Amino acid sequence: MLAMTLISCCLAGPALAQDEPVVFGGGFIADDHFAYAGALIPLPGAQPDQGWAVRPVASAGAYDYRRNSADIEADFINLELSLVNRRSGDWGYLNLAAGARYSNTDLSQPDPQNRREGGQWDGMVSIDGARYAGAWRVGGYASYAFSIEDYYIRGEVTHAVSPNGLRLGLETIIEGDPSYDRQSLGALVAFQPMTGTEVRVSVGARKGDDDTEPYLAIGLSRSF
Repeated sequence: MLAMTLISCCLAGPALAQDEPVVFGGGFIADDHFAYAGALIPLPGAQPDQGWAVRPVASAGAYDYRRNSADIEADFINLELSLVNRRSGDWGYLNLAAGARYSNTDLSQPDPQNRREGGQWDGMVSIDGARYAGAWRVGGYASYAFSIEDYYIRGEVTHAVSPNGLRLGLETIIEGDPSYDRQSLGALVAFQPMTGTEVRVSVGARKGDDDTEPYLAIGLSRSF
């Protein structure tokens, strides 16, 4: 759920992925907070930005929500492993993935409606990619976990404003499951301080539980 906000921001496209491993990590700050780290590792025989790879991701954090008149706090740990098929060209790139996730969520009080409570395994699928059009780039990410019916959809539009990789744009996010839903809209900046490294920062507003809150997200990707 929450961890996908940042993970999706740092999934490496051809600008970083090449045929070498890519590591990524970051954090998210609002009323909720979390951190994550992961890697995209091409499998033997894969070509640059093409073929099969594996993507392990670990994340941990805390969030709160309201159920009827009760405020519930939750601490979570997620471990994910996905098999990724990568495709790319001058047009952009496309990644298709399927895998498994182990999650452990501790609630401050029992909530029978929260399917995330306790430790459990879940199957998941995801798709991410981008379309290039000159200085413009349209990108997106979507994922779904079957058991808890968790969905996450993120889209962005950015425009290159300098030859060193600086891009400015907007992002929008829709996420939820049968027990909650949130919508976000924010501005983002992405830049490459050195070859093979990308930093992304986004700020905006997120609506959920009948209130609106600001958020800050920071992500880093590095290829080797």
